Amino acid sequence: MTATTADYKHVATNKNLDHIPGSFGMPLVGQTFSLLKDFDGTIDRQVKQYGPVCQFRLTGFKGVLVLGPDIYQHILLDKERNFSAEMGYADSLGLFYRGALLLRDFDEHRFQRRMMQTAFKNNAMRGYMNDMAPLFDTAFEQWEKDPDFHFVPGIKQNLLDIAAKIFVGLSDMDGDAEKLNTAFHDISEGMMAIVKKEFPFGKFKQGKRGQRFLHAFFADLIEERRAGDGTDMFSHFTREKNEDGEYFSDEDIIRHMTFLLFAAHDTTTSTLSHIMYYLGKDQQLQQRIRDEVSALSKPVLDYEDLDTLELCDAAVKEALRLHPSVQLQQRRTIRECELGGYTIPANTIVFLAQSYHHRAPELWSDPHRYDIDRWLAPRSEHKRHSFGFIGFGGGAHKCIGMHFALMNSKMFLHQFLSRYRVTLSPKATHQFNTIPLPKPADGLPLIIEKL
Repeated sequence: MTATTADYKHVATNKNLDHIPGSFGMPLVGQTFSLLKDFDGTIDRQVKQYGPVCQFRLTGFKGVLVLGPDIYQHILLDKERNFSAEMGYADSLGLFYRGALLLRDFDEHRFQRRMMQTAFKNNAMRGYMNDMAPLFDTAFEQWEKDPDFHFVPGIKQNLLDIAAKIFVGLSDMDGDAEKLNTAFHDISEGMMAIVKKEFPFGKFKQGKRGQRFLHAFFADLIEERRAGDGTDMFSHFTREKNEDGEYFSDEDIIRHMTFLLFAAHDTTTSTLSHIMYYLGKDQQLQQRIRDEVSALSKPVLDYEDLDTLELCDAAVKEALRLHPSVQLQQRRTIRECELGGYTIPANTIVFLAQSYHHRAPELWSDPHRYDIDRWLAPRSEHKRHSFGFIGFGGGAHKCIGMHFALMNSKMFLHQFLSRYRVTLSPKATHQFNTIPLPKPADGLPLIIEKL
């Protein structure tokens, strides 16, 4: 029976895909281990052997891998409301972040997104910049004293401090920083668990413990924030009311805040880590960007400066092209549909290989090279197809924090490169992790020198 928009959440996922070309790989685990070892190579082998629509299996998932900008445009714009993000992620992100904005569909998603939009408008963003700048300065002073500095854990902690200040209104993270960091780390590990059961000492159990900690952390603060006059995002959410004049539920607020805090620091950690890797390798490129930020002749950016930093903008987007924070997007069909000439049954998991898509030679010249000039005129390669770049998603689910992430990254580049020169440490291994979040595998050891 074909699911309707009313009952698709209650129908089991379809696994009868014999009519789709391809191979599901090893029993139970499919392409999981191959994907962990070589993400793009695994996708490449599948596509070259079976085509841009083919069978694909990960542990716990059996679905269809799809490739191509036209197919991605069709899925992400979703004009027929046929692709459920909630059900696509139900057994992955949904195990820990169920109810987050990304995991809502259609009218429910639009309604919840409206609650959050005020926090990302211009006036709010201007205020965030005032809070961010001194936190960057404090972190830099600590980093320059560290003879064995590794960028990934350093920037991750710095961005968590910033997110906690701006989104949650926590000005002193000494007591909570380690617990929050541990909770997010345990959830990331839990998502990688092969067995999704809370066995003692297992990764999944650790992840669920982290989830429970985060939920309790926010639940304990809601009434206090609702009665106060705080300007942070969390306080704003607690006081927001729906069209009936009622507060949003505590559960909705908790779900949005846990995912927002995760996305605000982990995804930008990934992006900035890759930028610093490439700038550490290429001193000439580093100097080009330094010249751009230094030309402003100010220690801290003003909001109006953000749109003038063309090279910084390109550096961020090029890092996201090569190393998107989400390597593999997931949706589940609601009704039978056609993708790439194949009939896809209702309730079928569909995988979008974002990282591989961003390296398609028909869309990007010399696609494996970090080259910020591809974003600049006259090349402007991102304009070859409106869905050639999906580093921030697309359609209704396009990242609500996109402008915040760009602002955060540009502020970092401006303040850091105005003061320091950075080179890769001889200890650097030049190896990258791709899942659950892409990052340099060695934590990115760097040598920082004051200018």
